[in-house]
Amino acid sequence: MLRTIRYAPFAAVALLTAGPAFAADSPVVGTWATEAVTDFGTFKSTLTVAEVGGGYQIDIKDVPLEGAPPAPPAPPGAISDVVVDGAKFSFKRKLAGPQGEMQFAYTGTVEGDKLTAEVDTGQFGKIPVTGTRQ
Repeated sequence: MLRTIRYAPFAAVALLTAGPAFAADSPVVGTWATEAVTDFGTFKSTLTVAEVGGGYQIDIKDVPLEGAPPAPPAPPGAISDVVVDGAKFSFKRKLAGPQGEMQFAYTGTVEGDKLTAEVDTGQFGKIPVTGTRQ
């Protein structure tokens, strides 16, 4: 019996170090229904954040404004510089508009099922964005 007790701490350490390390997923990962209220109207979209190959990938599907035609598909490389650090995130997004290409910089945080962000549009200033997990 004494032998078993003497080796118990070594066995416990061996089990802990031999098991796989499970990394906690970032709370940012998931699908979000987002809304940006501006002077030009309320813009809604579905934002999806996925963990891919050790990094993160973001996809945005814009909901057309009522009576407006569907938005054109995003060009390749439209979303870049994706950074997810715990509950914080940031990325850049290119959009083609009537005045030409525009680049927006998103920064935000997630707390539970709520997303809060800000989009720096450059030309039009900063726009607050809110979202809820779907």
